Amino acid sequence: MNIDYTRYYLKWHDDSDAHRASMIAYYRNLLESLLPADKSAQVLDVGCGMGFALLALREMGFSSLSGVESDPGQAKSCQAKNLNVSLRDDTIEFLKQQPKTQDLIVCLDVIEHIPVGVQLAFVRALAGALRPGGKLICTVPNANSALAARWRYNDWTHAASFTEHSLDFLLYNGGFTDIQVAGHEFNRRPKQVWLPVGGTRHWWAFRFFRLFRRLEMMAELGPAQGRAVPLSLNLIATANKRSD
Repeated sequence: MNIDYTRYYLKWHDDSDAHRASMIAYYRNLLESLLPADKSAQVLDVGCGMGFALLALREMGFSSLSGVESDPGQAKSCQAKNLNVSLRDDTIEFLKQQPKTQDLIVCLDVIEHIPVGVQLAFVRALAGALRPGGKLICTVPNANSALAARWRYNDWTHAASFTEHSLDFLLYNGGFTDIQVAGHEFNRRPKQVWLPVGGTRHWWAFRFFRLFRRLEMMAELGPAQGRAVPLSLNLIATANKRSD
């Protein structure tokens, strides 16, 4: 079935200079501490959207970058930015054609779009495209979040959301080890947190209502487990390819 995913994507993203700069800054903050030291590492962005993460990686000095995207509108946007991006309907088949070629794969807000019955095959294809010891960085919606239902169903193409345990399970059975799953916050603490300005007020409202969510988790699951549950809108995971 052919659908125009760009219609949804453009509700949140555009190709203006200001938005591009903000997205590059966002992905730098998300990825910088997780990237390999070798700037010549072969990096593939699977489901690269309009290429913002690839632009951030290019700004950080990575030279061997490529991407794959299934939506024609987003792939066209990437190609207009002189990014090496392939338009492919079947991402799993594309990955199978790249055996052991990548040092790093980033797969940001993608796995949730894959039908649940196909997710394991998709993750195994990600592992198959990595060289031995290669690394995966992925993000998915967090089912623990207070807004998990909106985050899951706001996008008609979402097939699932994840807890830290279900994501670990999928990655492990998909061929990965050394799996680390954590919350990823979109709200960042203001530099001048005590000044009564708009951004600061939003921060304190966020922290106030997050406290209630934490207390709810501790009441439902017990203090020890409830304190450990990530409550952010997204989860971020890193994992290494398991030895064949």
